Amino acid sequence: MMKKKFVPGVLTLLLGAVIAGCGNNNAADSGAKNNAGADVKTITAATSGVSNPFSYEKDGQLTGYDVEVMKAVFEGLPEYKLDVQAIEFEGILTGLDNGRFQLGANNFSSNEERRSKYDFSLPIIENANVFVVRKDDETLKSVEDLKGYKAVTEVGNSGATLLENYNEAHPDAKAEIMYTDENFVKQFEGIEAGKYDVRIISRVSAEKAIKEHGFTNLKVVSFSTENSDPGSYILFSKSPDSTLLDAVNNRIKEMYNDGTLLKISEEQLGGDYLPKKELME
Repeated sequence: MMKKKFVPGVLTLLLGAVIAGCGNNNAADSGAKNNAGADVKTITAATSGVSNPFSYEKDGQLTGYDVEVMKAVFEGLPEYKLDVQAIEFEGILTGLDNGRFQLGANNFSSNEERRSKYDFSLPIIENANVFVVRKDDETLKSVEDLKGYKAVTEVGNSGATLLENYNEAHPDAKAEIMYTDENFVKQFEGIEAGKYDVRIISRVSAEKAIKEHGFTNLKVVSFSTENSDPGSYILFSKSPDSTLLDAVNNRIKEMYNDGTLLKISEEQLGGDYLPKKELME
């Protein structure tokens, strides 16, 4: 009888121990998760949000090729949390310079000056610059033909740099560089109307805008320049620590090989604009 009286008490003690053990395990698990969360590093990326199809707003959300590529990259890097911020184009590079941003993504092409100041990802797209001119223009075939042309551009983009370099090298045969805050669709309207003669812009942007906005009197003219680079890249603040750069490049390779980059290209750009495979090594 005495044993029977004490059994419930023993069972109660055992049950309490089990519950306490579970509680300790849950606390340990929670602590591990909190510690893991504390190790997650926030990476702040900048983009313009007004450069369709690479960076733009849709239904109040940032999207576009560059934005979706960055999102997909960091979905596979749980040690980082991505924060994408929209900012005026000129502020992207300034923010990389002063450490406000770790990444910049806005259809950035490569040139010698940028390579000296920033670290570059592997190319995420092949997107060479082209001329956009009126259909009756049979003169402009190369950069050397820019003499006297009214060339429209925003400040700081690769087209502006190319025009400025041309004028510096040809002081007696300059183009007239017309800087504007207009978006490039408005600039295309100005070319059709004769306000401007040419816009240097990436092939994807040119072809997409001409098709979607019905510019029946414009055409795209391909050209090449010495040491031209048709790639588009994610830019990084220059750092002796390549951990982030290496992690992003490894993800870009994975996404190239598993079809993720192609899927984003088809969804955002309407076709396959991926770099050649040898450039991904």
